[in-house]
Amino acid sequence: LRVLLRHYWRNNFDAKAAAKAICDVEGEGTVAPRTAQKWFKRFNEGDFDLEDKPRSGRPTVLDEEDLQAALDLEPSSNTRELAEELGVDQKTVWNYLKQLDFVHKKPRQDPHELTETQAAKRVEICRQLLNNPLDDHFWKRIVTSDEKWVYLVNHDRSKRWVPKGQNPPSVPKQNQFESKIMICVWWNFEGILHFELVPNGRAINAELYCEQLDRVYDALVEKYPSLVRRKRALFQQDNAKPHTARATSNKFEELDGVEILPHPSYSPDVAPSDYGLFRSMQHFMKGRRFDSFDDVEEACEDFFNSKSKEWYFDQIRKLADRWQKVVDNDGLYF
Repeated sequence: LRVLLRHYWRNNFDAKAAAKAICDVEGEGTVAPRTAQKWFKRFNEGDFDLEDKPRSGRPTVLDEEDLQAALDLEPSSNTRELAEELGVDQKTVWNYLKQLDFVHKKPRQDPHELTETQAAKRVEICRQLLNNPLDDHFWKRIVTSDEKWVYLVNHDRSKRWVPKGQNPPSVPKQNQFESKIMICVWWNFEGILHFELVPNGRAINAELYCEQLDRVYDALVEKYPSLVRRKRALFQQDNAKPHTARATSNKFEELDGVEILPHPSYSPDVAPSDYGLFRSMQHFMKGRRFDSFDDVEEACEDFFNSKSKEWYFDQIRKLADRWQKVVDNDGLYF
């Protein structure tokens, strides 16, 4: 890591950019910006020795208030970063955190900061959905869809130190600016009906979404002709702009035998792709690296094929419990 830092210094990176470049490849938290700054300071002073300086030993006593202050400032710090900042051994930091009953946990990420009006609307729509006959005939009518970024390099998310027994505070979902490919998926109680990767450089807009709907509809007619003839297919999708555009609404009016299932805004917690398919897919992709479009497509196919029909059906049927939870929680995330 020190050789890499020296390499980036020689290529005129600043310390923060060098740390980010290493973490993008090796994983989040591999090198802290503070660590990079320390070594860049040495390089700027003409010291290119990568060995630690001789020292008599690091203190084994730590001021708990200093530790707490460091955690308050940056709750995501790992033990190595805390040790460097506080001037003690990493094992000392670990022992103190253990004595204080702190554990490293991932924070919950809320998809959106809901207003009272938005929360009330979530309740209203979920109550409406719960009035459907929630039997297998209803669930088998649903075709659910969504889009997801698949990263070429898949990292673990950071964790936070919190007292044992407590959960970390929720944090807003962060946008990632790494190399990635968009996948669009439509599926039902038996599995994947249709999926495709978006060609490089093309945006998901109403025009593309309408083209995709034609292909999905053809697949639906081919595999479930009786469902379409009886005008019983229910398309479940979120309220992203391509899904709610006038052109998209007109396209659905052209498609015989289908209708839109209501879906509240800002509600991935009641979207089967988000709480089921994509969450499992993220675990499947964790730690994987891809070199090409074809590699990503093959990995997606492997993941979809790894799930049984029973698994897909179970994810669809979970909608009833999740609609009820929205109502029970007054529209707030659960």
